Amino acid sequence: MNNNYKTFKFLFAILLLTGCTGYNDIVSDDVPFNEQLDSFDQFITTLDSEQEINASLLFARDGEIIYQRAAGKVHPQIDGRLSVDSSFNLGSVSKQFTAMGIMLLEHQGKLEFDAEIKKYVPNFPYPEITVRHLLHHTSGLDDYMLMAYEHWQEEKAFTNKDMLALFQKLTPDLLFTPGEKYTYSNTGYVFLSTIIEHISQQSFENYMQENIFNPLNMSNSGVVTLLSKPNSLPSRVYGQEDGELMDLIYLNGVTGDASVYSSANDLLRWHKALLNYKLLPKEKQSQAFKPAKLNDGSLSYYGFGWALNKKKPEIEMTHSGAWGPFRATIARNVNNNVAVIFLSSDNSGVDTQELLNRFLTLVRSYHKVLK
Repeated sequence: MNNNYKTFKFLFAILLLTGCTGYNDIVSDDVPFNEQLDSFDQFITTLDSEQEINASLLFARDGEIIYQRAAGKVHPQIDGRLSVDSSFNLGSVSKQFTAMGIMLLEHQGKLEFDAEIKKYVPNFPYPEITVRHLLHHTSGLDDYMLMAYEHWQEEKAFTNKDMLALFQKLTPDLLFTPGEKYTYSNTGYVFLSTIIEHISQQSFENYMQENIFNPLNMSNSGVVTLLSKPNSLPSRVYGQEDGELMDLIYLNGVTGDASVYSSANDLLRWHKALLNYKLLPKEKQSQAFKPAKLNDGSLSYYGFGWALNKKKPEIEMTHSGAWGPFRATIARNVNNNVAVIFLSSDNSGVDTQELLNRFLTLVRSYHKVLK
């Protein structure tokens, strides 16, 4: 689930291309875009025939899909081909949905961003941490996964309630004073999920379905954990490595930092819904794309579930995610209605970073043609 600014900056470089300036030397003028498109598609076909890929890719601009392809298997031991509607584990890309859930509660007057967590989760052991700290990754909370490794039996699913109880029991020291700096925190987003459950009196899974996925007609999206009903998301893809199933583990009982599954088509719907303010009015939604103000007055460019381009924070945003063999990336440019989506469920065939790089090279080529 870890992410870092190196990955985010790499994706921002792609978004900057929507203006077609500064990148003219990356792609040769000698090869027409259509030929590059055909070459890339043949590359995917070859990987597919050699069983070296399980991925779904989509690139759209101005409402038009420029390239889309799904290749590979849904499950390593069961017949079934991936489609553009297959649902992949998004890893940390899930955080933008958790953040939206929190923003919807704030819009309904049920939550305040600057309120202490204890107001909504009375037994939360850190009175100085606010909801905003969790959203911006500025809370200073320790890593729950390391704690679970040391203090939990893997035979049993580890849940949000278990994490809260573990933090109550151990109360590890904060890594820094809340608001002092940015440090990426999966723990913070699990606690955001816990807040949603406490306020809504629903499971995170049901809340997401009723308030985000159903209203946006994201029919191939949902929250899937070890506690979910079997086949709760029939389109879901299973993680695999070297032809073997590598899917959910005991940590997949928690929600908020990951656990959302979605398809490339649904993520395009999500992109369009954000463009058109389907869930929140503009003045409310824009809060997700504003940098965090730290205690010393400096800014940190992670909004509410999105990494922001320092130069264009409300125009260019992105996120990547990883969980087991799953990899996910979404990058957006609001001004040019650009969406780049990359989903993979197998890290043992073609190198996923190489595959993503080649896909982004194709995106660069298209923007160069537009100049």
